[in-house]
Amino acid sequence: MHTLRLFTFALVLAVSAHAAASDFVSVPHPTSFRGLEWGVDLKDVSDLLPVQDAGFKGTYFKKNESMTLGEAELVSVAYYFKKDKLYRVGVAFEGRTNQFFLKDMLIEKYGPGRGIGFRYGWMWPDFSIELNYDNDKESGSLYYTFEGEVQ
Repeated sequence: MHTLRLFTFALVLAVSAHAAASDFVSVPHPTSFRGLEWGVDLKDVSDLLPVQDAGFKGTYFKKNESMTLGEAELVSVAYYFKKDKLYRVGVAFEGRTNQFFLKDMLIEKYGPGRGIGFRYGWMWPDFSIELNYDNDKESGSLYYTFEGEVQ
């Protein structure tokens, strides 16, 4: 009986570990966004301008940013810095068509993600991609977030 309990416990641990591991995407996450690597120091990026609103400290934009990503048309692209290191990029878009273009592009690169409500995303141990869409506002956002330690 003791051996059966031990075997059952080991089986539960193995299944749990497999389930947890399968939550992560198996292909590598992006190491950069439009040439800016995660963790790059703000002083090493010359073409970023700060967002002037006081509520957006550490948030920057490029004056001549391309307003397309794949086939999607964008409203804005924001670069977020923590301790002067790039850790997140946020993309805003309007319309369901652009949401579909972005989702299809990401599925092609990273495989199927996971959906919860209006959120759809991909996870790695130190990185995530999150695609959101608000039907009422007919707009959405896409966030690439480096969640590891920035040097």
